[in-house]
Formats: sequence, structure tokens, C-alpha cells
Amino acid sequence: MPVDYRAPNINARSVGQHLRKIRELLELSYGDAAAHLGVNADWLARVETGFGSITPGQVAEILDSYGTPAHIRDVLVDLASRPAGPPWLARHGGRLKALVRDIYTVESESALVHIFGIGRIPDLVRCEEYARLVFEHQYLEVDADEEWDLLRNRQQHRPRTLDVLLDGLTLERHGGPPDIMRAQFAHLLELPADGRSTVRVVAPDAGVHPGLHGAFDVLEFPGLPGRISIVQTALGIDAAQADLWDAWQEIDALALSHADSRAFLTDCLDALE
Repeated sequence: MPVDYRAPNINARSVGQHLRKIRELLELSYGDAAAHLGVNADWLARVETGFGSITPGQVAEILDSYGTPAHIRDVLVDLASRPAGPPWLARHGGRLKALVRDIYTVESESALVHIFGIGRIPDLVRCEEYARLVFEHQYLEVDADEEWDLLRNRQQHRPRTLDVLLDGLTLERHGGPPDIMRAQFAHLLELPADGRSTVRVVAPDAGVHPGLHGAFDVLEFPGLPGRISIVQTALGIDAAQADLWDAWQEIDALALSHADSRAFLTDCLDALE
């Protein structure tokens, strides 16, 4: 039986990343911080990279010792207290790889998600009809009802801001039956109505940019420094090996305005009538 191995756990890595950022803001080396906290420097390094285990109480002690503002302290302690993810994830946990469960847990904690989609419409902005089409054409056979239940819960987990950039060439090619794509374009046009979502388009003639390497998300968290980057591949979701924020900003600078993006999406919808 294959071992479901995750190194490091992305939730632990998220906590560690924030602890490292705070330490660096205080201009403390590992040795200085360890001496200040009264802990082993090697343990602190493992915790900050996600390889070392740490309890919510230990997170609180470290942050208190650093003099961290209460609102940041409380958010990080809360994050360290919920490694299992939201309740709706539990019924799907047995069929998901550990890394995927970790990613969905971290995603559920994010209040601002920067999304770049190319090749296919990104998960968090798919309508049900489009999502089911994708499920039916995955490499491995899946239960479409089960997959939609998971995706619907990811989309509706809690109020969050979605900052969406979509590849215009992908949109022009449609990539699905007209009735399904009409539903998807209508959904994209409706998203901004909630006041928490923006959808912009990178024009097909924008030229070479980092997004041509593939779809990705950059997650931000309320009151916390640092970000988590996630890549979307043909085989599924994965943790990025680097911070993709600079890549996101470069693509964002190339995107059409909100008005022009809406006109682009409307033209795509009208072309299907």
C-alpha cells in the first residue's frame, strides 16, 4: 500500500511561514530567537519550515514573547488549532490525498484569493454545468455528484474576496458545448454582483507572460503577513515551490479593465447565441 506522505504539511507550513515572517520583521536570527524563546534553534527552524510539530499553546507563547499584536496572535493560534479543516471536508477526507486535504484546509482559511486561470475555468469560479463536464473528462473516473458537493462547499465555505484573472484565448476557444459555456459565461458575468468578486481578462494578444506556464492561485490571510501559492495542473492541485505573487502582479498589469473585461465576456456569451 502506498504511503500517503506529505512533507511538510501545508497547514503547518502556513503557520511556520507566518512565524518566520514575524521573526524576520524583528530582525532576529534563528539563534537569537531561540535564545529569546528558550527553545532549541533546530526545533524552531523545523517549525518555521513546517517539518516540526507545534501546538496552539506553543504558537501563543512564541507570539507573546515576540510582542505580536493581539489580532495577529489570535488568528495564528486559531489557524494552528484547526489542522483538520472545515467540517464539510471531513466526509471527503478519506478519498483525498493528504496534501490535497491540507491545501483545501488552507484555502478555506484564506480571505482573499488571487486566481489566474488558463486552459480551463478555475475551480472556484466554475458553474455546476461546467464543473460536471470537467469531472466527466478527468483522467481517473470520479463520482461527479461527490466531486460537485466538494467543489460547491469550497466555493461557498464563507465570504471571501476573489480576484480573478482569466486567459482570453482560453475563453475565446470556449472549450465545451455551447449550452454549458453559456451557463459558464453567465456565471462569470454574475460573480461581481456579490461585491466581493472581480473578474478580469488577459487579452489574447497580451504577449508572453508568466501565466503561460499554467494556472495558479495566491492565497492571502486576514491580519497575517505572507502568502501561500497553489498551482493547478492537469493532474490536480498542488503546492507551489515558490511565492507566485510577483508573477500574479505582472499578469494583473496586462489585464483589461473591469469594463473591457465585462465586454469581452459578454461578446463570448453572445457568440454562443
